[in-house]
Amino acid sequence: MSARDLPDDIARATALVEKLMAKFFAPPPRIDTAEWAAQFRHIAKGPERGPWRNERTPYLVEPMQCASSHTGFERVVLWFATQMGKSEVLYNAVMQRIHTDPQDMMMVQPTLQDAQDHSAQRFLPTILQTPAMRGKVAVRKSRDESTSWRSRSIQGGFTVFFGGANSASSLASKPLGFAVADEVDKWPADVDNEGPPLGLLEERMSNFSRRKLIIASTCNIKGSSTIESEYLASDQRKYHVPCPHCSELQILEWGSKTAWGIKWKKTEGGAARPETAVYVCRHCGAEIEEHHKNSMLAGGIWIADAPGKGQGKRAGFWINKLYSPLGWKSWSSLVEEWEQAQAARLIGNSAPLKKFLNSSLAETWEETGSGADHQALARRAEAYELGNIPRGGLMLTMGVDTQPDRLEARVWAFGRGEESWLVARHIIYGDPNLDENTPGSPWTRLSEIRNTPILHVSGAQMLVESTCVDTGGHNTHAVYSYCRSHTHAGVLAIKGASTYGKTILGKPSLMDVTWRGKTMARSLKLWPIGTDTAKHLLYGRMRITQVGPGYVHVPKALDGTDEYEQMTAARLMPVTVQGKSSMRWITPQGKREEGGDCMVYAYAAACHLGIQTYREPGWARRELKYCPSAPDLFSNSGFSTTKSVESSGQKNRNQEEKLPISLPANRPNPMLQRSGRRANTSTSW
Repeated sequence: MSARDLPDDIARATALVEKLMAKFFAPPPRIDTAEWAAQFRHIAKGPERGPWRNERTPYLVEPMQCASSHTGFERVVLWFATQMGKSEVLYNAVMQRIHTDPQDMMMVQPTLQDAQDHSAQRFLPTILQTPAMRGKVAVRKSRDESTSWRSRSIQGGFTVFFGGANSASSLASKPLGFAVADEVDKWPADVDNEGPPLGLLEERMSNFSRRKLIIASTCNIKGSSTIESEYLASDQRKYHVPCPHCSELQILEWGSKTAWGIKWKKTEGGAARPETAVYVCRHCGAEIEEHHKNSMLAGGIWIADAPGKGQGKRAGFWINKLYSPLGWKSWSSLVEEWEQAQAARLIGNSAPLKKFLNSSLAETWEETGSGADHQALARRAEAYELGNIPRGGLMLTMGVDTQPDRLEARVWAFGRGEESWLVARHIIYGDPNLDENTPGSPWTRLSEIRNTPILHVSGAQMLVESTCVDTGGHNTHAVYSYCRSHTHAGVLAIKGASTYGKTILGKPSLMDVTWRGKTMARSLKLWPIGTDTAKHLLYGRMRITQVGPGYVHVPKALDGTDEYEQMTAARLMPVTVQGKSSMRWITPQGKREEGGDCMVYAYAAACHLGIQTYREPGWARRELKYCPSAPDLFSNSGFSTTKSVESSGQKNRNQEEKLPISLPANRPNPMLQRSGRRANTSTSW
């Protein structure tokens, strides 16, 4: 009996059931993510407002095709430079599934806080900007967002979950067949002692035959980069574009060490002219101007370096910022960034170059250099006295390390280009747990030293402006008490950051609370210190041999002490952190490092004064204050800054000679103010 032979009501009901069954049991439409984006995606904000156009970013088409529901790839790896459309591939893949192939899925960010921000501030607005997606995702009232951001209900009774790689519980809910792992190089190596978070995510997907995991990230350190290792396990595709002159295909490379790549002209004085940047073809040697780039992108193709690797289940894509479409990141702006990074590296700061390689060139950063040589540091020591500030020193800071039986303090002077001089070394014996007002307390002597001016070669007197005191030893509460009493005088309580790669001086946390558990109005601030980051910078500077920006000066007065060894004690060594290989600064067992630690803390104190943002007007004001065209008290010539240093260890003709101190009339000698120190409580060199 057919539906025509049934009563009308039954026939209509049967037809409806057949229609519903066809809808829910039919395979999803075979539209790939790139086609879906071109047909439905709409961008409401940003520089590319309007309907999605694949021709604007043709290099994204193939990654989106591989990320589609019906392709056989189980893993799609996106090793991209920043601002190259990586996030849009992820959004398009998720929205295509919500619209045409709804299922449970998950988007994982490095932390739960990142996941919350992503759910509320990125995912939902992106959905609402595309008309075809309206009604496909449940939108809650704003008051519910703070508690329900972990999941979004979508059509068909399915859910989009949001998780953080730092939370095993957020990765361990119901099974799912599709997931996005974003910024995996920022993920922890182990989460809650349950193993790598990427492995936990894969376990949830293991029972699905049509499973697909998209892994996307910028890169970080060579040898410990997750996105690099995932890419190397894939078929390793790179985008090849044709030369507009010879039509030969090639990948776009920076080319700092090759005849091809980005090239630019310089002025007669050697200054870069970024506006002249062109790309030199590796095949014909012709100069390619940037206006050709869009046509080159349109003619580009992805070519796999390792076809078939991963059993045809892993597609990997790598692209850098040289491919950025016209109107986005220009070649000239990349040249500017490169030149700035090279200038920073000359003064020992490799952080901008690392950022450029990771974020713009999509290249991992390879740590180089095992440390600094204490013998080389000793050979270049200069003939200025401790307790005196050479002419270039215009800012004084102090770093204090706490030990069970003493305090160790170093005073450093800083000048233009962050050139630095060690000007005082103090070892203050006594129990740091004693209150400052208790007889014999080393804190009393520390205050005396801080409040005693130090003589500048110009005859001016300078005070320590900022002091960082380490709280990480056995005397934490004593340090808190001292810093709380002297906060007004620029004394900071600091603690080394537990996470690698943090900024040298981070955002402080408030330590004092009321009996109700609320933060007090004038609470002590505990400042986190990126110790590893600071050592990268300062150890690099101790290897600089040309006097000038970033150069580290040490006095010959330290000969016969172990100060040089202390300053260079740490070594950059490969270690395994939570199952992940990484490079860390390690101090060999039995080595003392108080001098090096104090140098780090003193530089952090300089950062508190804003030394990284200091410009010439600021230094000029300081010079006018401390060096108002006064003669150099410690040099016949009136000039005390060393112009060059010889690595042979012989005294350079231009180095300072020790001369008797002759103070201007009516000016007190600040060195004499130190004569009242307690016997046997401190040693100052």
